[in-house]
Amino acid sequence: MKKCIETILINLANLLKVKTILSLAVIFTVCKLTFNNVVSVEAFMSIASAVITYYFTKSNENIEDK
Repeated sequence: MKKCIETILINLANLLKVKTILSLAVIFTVCKLTFNNVVSVEAFMSIASAVITYYFTKSNENIEDK
């Protein structure tokens, strides 16, 4: 049980990394702007896919380096 709680705390700490916070902030901001018709759907898709691709590519490279 202690190991499980420790794993949960480590995962929560990883969520607070700057890269994750910035990625989520960009996605949420672009979502809000799209819902308010400030940003087109095409622009939203390109921005969201670029951020998500960057986030998951960097995560995979870090796992492979270890």
